[in-house]
Amino acid sequence: MIDGNALARTIFVMYFGEIAADIEEPQKGAGRKAKPSDVEGPTWALKLLGDAFTAGEFVQSIRQWNTFARQMASLLSEVRSLSHPTTAFPPMRIGAMKPELIEERLMNIINTLNLSGLLRLSGIADKLAIKGLAKMPYTQLANLTGLPAMSVPLHWTEDGLPCGVQFIAPFGDEATLFRLAGQLEKAQPWFDRRPVL
Repeated sequence: MIDGNALARTIFVMYFGEIAADIEEPQKGAGRKAKPSDVEGPTWALKLLGDAFTAGEFVQSIRQWNTFARQMASLLSEVRSLSHPTTAFPPMRIGAMKPELIEERLMNIINTLNLSGLLRLSGIADKLAIKGLAKMPYTQLANLTGLPAMSVPLHWTEDGLPCGVQFIAPFGDEATLFRLAGQLEKAQPWFDRRPVL
């Protein structure tokens, strides 16, 4: 089945590359190059990482990702849907994913000096990416393979915060997810549930 380390590496390369492209794209219409002040520091650092990977590494990641997509398609040909928690932990407080002060300062220096190679070698990006994946490891597979997926709130914490369950269906089978969502909401309604602020 899918190798977790290969999956994480593929996610990093593709995610960083996508961020680099996303930041550069709107700048074409603006007639100027993107600059660090256009986005938050950690986002710019991820863009620099995307710039640091070679086209060959990006293509290898796409090929690996195609392998993952085929493996998921094979698995989902045997079952109607796959379910797992949306996150690995209960809902996080706002700012919980923010880099630590030392990481943020180092990123600001790297961003200002445009030291993408140093950022890649420092291991900070891997640490931040793994920190993010540790909290949300499950949804990445559907996000990057293009499989239809939905997250529905089927559990609530003692504080009244919703905890999601993600369901993944085979390629092109969004109808199964809509039917399932309707059945789940009928069995355990969530429309009127609101956390106390």
